[in-house]
Amino acid sequence: MSEDQSSRAWIIVLAVIATIAVVAYFILSADKMPKPKAPPAVEEPTVQEPAPDLEPQVEEEPAAEPQPVTPEPERKLPALNDSDKAAYGDLLSLTPDDALSRWLVPDEVIRKWVAAVNSAAAGDLVTKNRPFKNLRGAPVVDKSGATGMELSPENYQRYDTPVRLFAVVDVDTAVKLYRFWYPRLSEAYGELGVKGKSFHQVLLKAIDQVLAAPEAEQPIQLVRPSVYYKFADPKLEKLPGIHKLMIRMGPDNAARVKEKLKELKAALEKIPLQQNQ
Repeated sequence: MSEDQSSRAWIIVLAVIATIAVVAYFILSADKMPKPKAPPAVEEPTVQEPAPDLEPQVEEEPAAEPQPVTPEPERKLPALNDSDKAAYGDLLSLTPDDALSRWLVPDEVIRKWVAAVNSAAAGDLVTKNRPFKNLRGAPVVDKSGATGMELSPENYQRYDTPVRLFAVVDVDTAVKLYRFWYPRLSEAYGELGVKGKSFHQVLLKAIDQVLAAPEAEQPIQLVRPSVYYKFADPKLEKLPGIHKLMIRMGPDNAARVKEKLKELKAALEKIPLQQNQ
């Protein structure tokens, strides 16, 4: 370091020491020094505060304009001869997972159901061109009782699945589909040549036939004079086919079917369909 640089360094050191000393003096003697006079107060403009019970106004964002809703296209009713696919699909939609597909026939859907309802209104079962499939297997019979044959309680279990599916059908949905398809149901009914009644009247009468099925005393005795089993009690054997079917499915299943039909009938009776349709 040169002599000139050394002199400047000492000057800087002395200046720092002097500054520290002055600062220390003011800190140590601050409580003894008179307080400086406060500067004259400057009156600030008065700001009016909002009343305590009023919330400050917040500028609202403009409301979003509602988006236009696209209406669902109106469903077109297919012609009777072209109705199988749509009608079969609607029937399957009445239960979860298309479970009814095991029991329903997919062709001539409208015409076959109309024919079945017309027969049921008279208490009969259709034997040909049924809209539903027959139960698999033969009736379950116990080799006991007064006649040597009784209808086994296990036979009733054969009807459990279709009855359960019928019981879970949503009535509102079923009635909605019925109203949609009614023009085609009425058209198919007209093809039968029946006069004086509407299909709606015939459907309600068919429901009444099922509801009128009697309960049979258990156990049910059977006879087999030929290939088919018959009720040993002549009164039971003379019953309409619809009533005998209700007996064959067992008292519990019959009660579930009747309960659902009462609910369905109550909804159908509210439909303002023309009597001559």
